[in-house]
Amino acid sequence: MFQTVAPTPPALNPAGGAAALQALFPEGVVAAELHGAAPAGLLTESEAHAVSHCAPKRIGDFTAGRLCARRALEAFGVRDFSLLPAEDRQPRWPQGYVGSITHTEGYSAAVAGRGARFRSLGVDAETIAAVHAELWPRILLEAERRQLAQLRAPPDRERTAALIFAAKEAFYKCQFALTGEWLEFEDLHIESEDFGRDTGQFSVRPCRMLKLRHTGALIAGRFRVHAPYVSCGVALPV
Repeated sequence: MFQTVAPTPPALNPAGGAAALQALFPEGVVAAELHGAAPAGLLTESEAHAVSHCAPKRIGDFTAGRLCARRALEAFGVRDFSLLPAEDRQPRWPQGYVGSITHTEGYSAAVAGRGARFRSLGVDAETIAAVHAELWPRILLEAERRQLAQLRAPPDRERTAALIFAAKEAFYKCQFALTGEWLEFEDLHIESEDFGRDTGQFSVRPCRMLKLRHTGALIAGRFRVHAPYVSCGVALPV
């Protein structure tokens, strides 16, 4: 049963549909996004209580993500639902649904789908400039750094580094919802022949045995560049 809460009038929710982000996922996934800061006062009472002890920035990010998730869930007829965090801070999606939330400076998004079709979903958006070169030794494998070195233009290297980072984060969220396993950046190798394009595919190659049970080829995802951001999505079908 869904928790009964005071509904937020749809006109007050500034999050809207996100067709370009939705295109990163298989049919059956709905995406929503929000540009800019989230207005205050749009959380349900229980959502607001869950983050009442947090700093203002955390509350703002939480609000933006919940508004996007709320908009995505409305496409399935799910309304008046409080999306509360679990002990590990992961959202507790309505029974029968899976989803994922992301937020970076000035941009938030969420995706949702039916659990009968998807085991898990993972979405991540990053500000390209925030994934600066000082971070690369920590978040990129040596092979990934060599890939960057082959790119002549600094903007191309920065964009590719951000895409690899976002791809790892999207996969991490997708698998964590199923396994609860913490991963390090060196546990994953991201491969793609499309990183020079604005949209394309990538593959996730684990560098060690993971708890996630997956059969078949390498786990694949899709990305898009919408400067100053990059976004990546991973879906695990049932």
